[in-house]
Amino acid sequence: MGSLNLVVPLVMWGRESPTHDISCVLLTQDVQTVITGSRDGQICVWDFEPPKLKLTPRCLLVGHTASVTCLAPGGDARGTTFLVSSSENGEMCTWDLRDGRCVEVLRSANIHSSMKAYHMLNVENIRLFCVGNYPEILVYDPHTLDILFSLATRIHPDWISALHILRPPKRNDEVVLGVTTGGWVKVWTVSEREVRPREPIFEHESKMIRSLNALCLVCCSYNQRTVLIVSQDDWQIYDAGDFSQLCRVLVPPGERWMGGDFLSADRVLVWNDMGHGYIYKLPTKLLRGKAVSCIVESRAFHNKQADNDNPVKYGIIQPSTEEKLVNAPSWQFLTIPVNNGAEKLLLRGDCEGQVMLWRLADVSDSQLLQIQQVQPFKALIFTPTLNQSMMKAWAAMTPPPIGVLDQLEGEKHPPRITASLFLPLQGRLACGRDDGSIILVPATETIMLHLLHGKHHHYHNWAQPMVLRGHQGRVNCLLYPHGESPRYDMSHLVSGGIDFSINVWDMYTGNLVHRFVVQAGQILQLLVPPPTCTPRIQNCICSVSEDHSVALLSIKERKLVLLASKHLYPVSTVKWRPEHDFLIVATQDGSVYVWQMETGHLDRVLQGVTAEEVLGACDEHLASTGAGGSGSGGSDVGLANPAVHLFRGLRHRNLAAIRHAAQRGIQQVLGEQNNHQDIHDSSKMRTCPLMIQGLRTNKQDANSHVLFFDIEALIVQLLSDEYTLMSPGTLEANDLIMSSQYHRMNVLTHPASPEAAKKIADGSGSGRVQIPRHFDVTAQTLQIGQMLMSLLHSWGLDPSLDHTCEHTLGLLRPRVPVSYGLISKSGYMSLLMPTWHPVREDDMPAINLPPDLAAELPPEMVALEHRTQVFTGRGHWEVSPALTTHHLLALVSVANTLQDMNAATLIPEEERRRKIHIQSSKSNQNSVSNHEDEFSKQQSVIKQGWSTLTALHTVLLPDCVVATGATKYQPPMVEILARRWQDRCQEVREAAQALLKTELTRMGPEGRQKLVETWSPHLPTHTEPLPTGPTPYTNHEPPNTPRPDQPSSKNTVGNSPVHTATNGGNVVSGNSGTNNERPMEPHPHLDEDHYDEEMDGETCRELVAQSEGRKKQATAIILLGVIGAYHGQDSAEGFGLGNLAMQTSKALAYLVLATGSSKLPAHTPLRRAAIDLIGRGFPVWEPYLDVAKILLALLDLSAETDRLAPSMKYGLPLIPEADSCRTASNALTLIAEAKPPAFITTMAREVARFNALQQNAQSLQLNIHNTVLHRAKTEILRVMEYLIVHKRCHIMDLMVEVMDIVLHCVDPGHLKSRGLNEVFPSICGFPQVSHCPHTRRIATGAKNGSIAMYELRASKCQMIPAHGTAVTALSFSPDGKYLTSYSMGENRLSFWQTSSGMFGLGASQTKCTKTFSTAPVPDIVRMNPQRLPKLVWISNKTVVHMMADGTEHRFNA
Repeated sequence: MGSLNLVVPLVMWGRESPTHDISCVLLTQDVQTVITGSRDGQICVWDFEPPKLKLTPRCLLVGHTASVTCLAPGGDARGTTFLVSSSENGEMCTWDLRDGRCVEVLRSANIHSSMKAYHMLNVENIRLFCVGNYPEILVYDPHTLDILFSLATRIHPDWISALHILRPPKRNDEVVLGVTTGGWVKVWTVSEREVRPREPIFEHESKMIRSLNALCLVCCSYNQRTVLIVSQDDWQIYDAGDFSQLCRVLVPPGERWMGGDFLSADRVLVWNDMGHGYIYKLPTKLLRGKAVSCIVESRAFHNKQADNDNPVKYGIIQPSTEEKLVNAPSWQFLTIPVNNGAEKLLLRGDCEGQVMLWRLADVSDSQLLQIQQVQPFKALIFTPTLNQSMMKAWAAMTPPPIGVLDQLEGEKHPPRITASLFLPLQGRLACGRDDGSIILVPATETIMLHLLHGKHHHYHNWAQPMVLRGHQGRVNCLLYPHGESPRYDMSHLVSGGIDFSINVWDMYTGNLVHRFVVQAGQILQLLVPPPTCTPRIQNCICSVSEDHSVALLSIKERKLVLLASKHLYPVSTVKWRPEHDFLIVATQDGSVYVWQMETGHLDRVLQGVTAEEVLGACDEHLASTGAGGSGSGGSDVGLANPAVHLFRGLRHRNLAAIRHAAQRGIQQVLGEQNNHQDIHDSSKMRTCPLMIQGLRTNKQDANSHVLFFDIEALIVQLLSDEYTLMSPGTLEANDLIMSSQYHRMNVLTHPASPEAAKKIADGSGSGRVQIPRHFDVTAQTLQIGQMLMSLLHSWGLDPSLDHTCEHTLGLLRPRVPVSYGLISKSGYMSLLMPTWHPVREDDMPAINLPPDLAAELPPEMVALEHRTQVFTGRGHWEVSPALTTHHLLALVSVANTLQDMNAATLIPEEERRRKIHIQSSKSNQNSVSNHEDEFSKQQSVIKQGWSTLTALHTVLLPDCVVATGATKYQPPMVEILARRWQDRCQEVREAAQALLKTELTRMGPEGRQKLVETWSPHLPTHTEPLPTGPTPYTNHEPPNTPRPDQPSSKNTVGNSPVHTATNGGNVVSGNSGTNNERPMEPHPHLDEDHYDEEMDGETCRELVAQSEGRKKQATAIILLGVIGAYHGQDSAEGFGLGNLAMQTSKALAYLVLATGSSKLPAHTPLRRAAIDLIGRGFPVWEPYLDVAKILLALLDLSAETDRLAPSMKYGLPLIPEADSCRTASNALTLIAEAKPPAFITTMAREVARFNALQQNAQSLQLNIHNTVLHRAKTEILRVMEYLIVHKRCHIMDLMVEVMDIVLHCVDPGHLKSRGLNEVFPSICGFPQVSHCPHTRRIATGAKNGSIAMYELRASKCQMIPAHGTAVTALSFSPDGKYLTSYSMGENRLSFWQTSSGMFGLGASQTKCTKTFSTAPVPDIVRMNPQRLPKLVWISNKTVVHMMADGTEHRFNA
């Protein structure tokens, strides 16, 4: 939920198309989309335009780690179409076909061979009937991948090899036909009413037939009485009534049948593994002398088949050119209803990546008779109507898709890139090629050269490559050891090739340092040992070879340390046990070899369960010790699937470390070396904003490259460098930190002694935020930001903004339409193809290009520029809502960051000049530069440019895109924005909030009402007392709670409204069932955008389902909270009725008040969102909240704000504790601002309760210093000062309560020697307040006419009835003997004198000595609080009644 970083992928495909060995094919029922699954694990989605017979590859879905065996439609929901895929290793995925996002993943032991989608009667969604290597038919929900029920067999249970579902006429149930591998036909009758979870439905009939290992079973849809069963050796027709065989046709020699279907009641289509199909006419000739037709009711039809009564093969389906196929093709037959009948389509996908489509025309009986009369008989030949492949689509592109090394000159047919490695520290990309050369290029410069227009095209030294030559043949793998561990030399690059050699290079000089040739096979993989190995092994690298050997090579000593070469099968995994000096090698036959690294001896060979346990123990050991890197767990050497390698680098180097660091807190990351607590989440500080990974769909392919732009890392690098340029005063002036304000408040709340002040100054090293300085923002980072913003910006929508972007902000126009990607669940990716454009050619507007320039350019370049303009302007936002959401978040957050960086620009020269100016102004703060005005003017122009760009993409984008002619604008997804409402990165958080608020406003009341209706069922239904999770409230510290010395909650009576004493105990017993888990934070490992892997097994599916439910609840709480906060005061929104507002407020309150636990940690994005939304929508939620509990909980969270949290404008990521602290502090401010009377009266009531508790603390044996009101004095005082400054009218009505709160927070020692106007000057601006330092008394006038007299010596307050209306002004005489009061309502001025008892004993009494009438005050003055009369003493006995217009009246005591 917002805790995961925002990544924008982008693909550079290269000149060669990816290999696509098709294993299954699917044409959707609307004939708009073709989906092909490959044996390499990828799925390709094609756009199909039937009128033009145009098939275009749209996107590649990467994620499956094995061959895709079957595809099935997943139905329509939420305005999109879904696809379900299954692979041969048990993976099952649901994909959103609109953008290719993976929305659900399941890994189980059930491997499906076939999936049939069927819409059952009285069921809203379709069901998936699956068969495979298990003895039943499993029925899945395609959206959740949960097993709904199963169809089992009692008689001869066996694997079901084929099935068919039909609904007989005049029946309200479904009949499922299945045939087992052993040849038993089973019949099930299924009705939704009879389905019971976890209870199988057994067959109703079964019969043995002569068909083993059937591949296909189809019931004729024209009569529902004949059944076609196809096996490898024959195809047969059976009667559906008694399953008697009607006819049988054997396969031609050298071929195998693969499947078939009915073209009509008497026509059958079958296809084989050679890529051909045959059409047969079922027998209609004389049977025993009687003329019969192919009608199953005919008795003659059941007679034994005669030799001269065989089906007639009259049609042959074959491709235009014969090709020998290595693997069997995949087929699909589809009947599409049209106006005049039905269109019969046959689709074929083969191992060459070709997709062929045949339109099968009907052949009438008369035409068939004419064909048969021709001698010799010759069957009709059906040629494909359409033949398309990725290779053809690539070849049709002029110019071809871009690759990373296209800038190399003199290479018409450049060698293929076979290995890629990105070096973030150097900003270079290393590419190994199949001619043995290794090319090193500057990554960002190379990418900018291919993707963006700009001056860099004229620089001769831009993106200059370095060529390393030393291999004889293909380079298989690259390794940069220093990138895995700093113990290696920074200059060394290691490469392994097909020539059996391992080369060590000096990257900076290009020299070959050393060459190892120790293995008798090509090098497949290079690894780094874990850091806990012996010093000798730590200087080694590990290589895996095709000769089944593993070698340890010492780079430092330049010699072989270990050659493990006795493996009989290829190596699959390499693992380590450093404490035992063991190298563990697993081979593909399941054996495990244990080698001693130092001695080189083979210790033992393990197999079976023991081998699996040893490998598992290595994983557990590495998880517990944290050792790892690339060598922590070996990977599949044989490249089982490129997706594994694609994400391994990103996950291991980046995301896993981020998640781990965020969970355990910054102190554990940094160790004990830092005595002062750092509030920053340093998990992002060492992350490169750009990662590049090679992508190959097949081992023989050239590498494409996927670029991952990490938005949070880019923002962190920009801001950390900006903040380090600023002095603390500049940070304070820019409202980034509030150190001086909190320090001043902190001093007031502590004893007034020099020692205390020194302790506060030392302890509030927090008061000065230490900016983490890791490295400066280099030109590379600026180029990354420039690239990202240039590619995401909507060019062409606002010409004046485009001019500003180019000439002021430093953005560059794109050269080509960009192929973006989307990362979804489990790290699965959708990558757009360069062959596809979201806007069809017929819908493209005219090109915006000067005529003379268009005449000079070649036609293909003009067409490319046209496609680019349309894509960047409108097509970019017509792809999918998810893509729109991620790109808008990235664009707006980075633009806001650059705007907040004192208006930074992406032009390198301007940025250097700006930083020099900041540093010079920092060193010469007293001198005014002559260029200051010019610099300020330039910065205002830049800031205005970023602001306009942000406004375009936040507010104006839908209207601007539609104005260009777009009809399919895809708005951002509100659920994704809601999950990032409290993202860890402040800039991303603010972007998500702005986009969500804008989108909700754009929807209008009707759209918001639909949203409420959609998500309100997911709201938890809380009852009082508030429910907890499955675990009861305890006092133990959860993993993410603050340090023990500063706990976030303490169970004391003083703050009992928010703690265990009132919320715990009987809470758990009062709630059970689903309510206990409903408000939980989504499981961090199961979030929708998570890049880690899902868990295996059916038991984990239950956990996944629970987590999905909690995730929906969390999204519902935030979405409805936002709608209520910003639109809830309008009764038309549904919140005015009360029930919805009450449920939402209860859910928000639960998240704020619940004690931290393992299920719901103390500091999570969901809790922060609840805290924030309670503050934003407090007027809506207030009637349903216990305001005292909420305020005390927020004060408890923000008690350490002075030590932990900077301001809300501070952009660097904070540790969860500090982030919650900052959010709670902001929520308190919002609540106080929205409802000042509620805040003041509630706090005054709690202060009174605290004072009563303080008097009895000793007898109750309570530590009063641990209560919330004591620890949060600084925060309370800050909020009160904010109210005094901004809400003066409300303060005047509640002056006594305000003074109670202020005197509770301010330590009395400060008022011994100084006046109130020095200690807390803001409250002295009210004429109703007066302080006498001599007598140490404070008088405050109340609205009811009373005077509150505070005796600071005795710490007590006396209420004196003084006037009949509100007291307007009070003032003590200079010697403190008299107090004068004035009430504007009754126009009366009174003098008061205080007398004490005899010898200072007894209670003092304040009496009125004189009363005077005053002149009436005009009504215009009464209405203006700033013009109220004042009382000023000019001597010890004379006071002046001073009006705002200067009129004075003197009175004597």
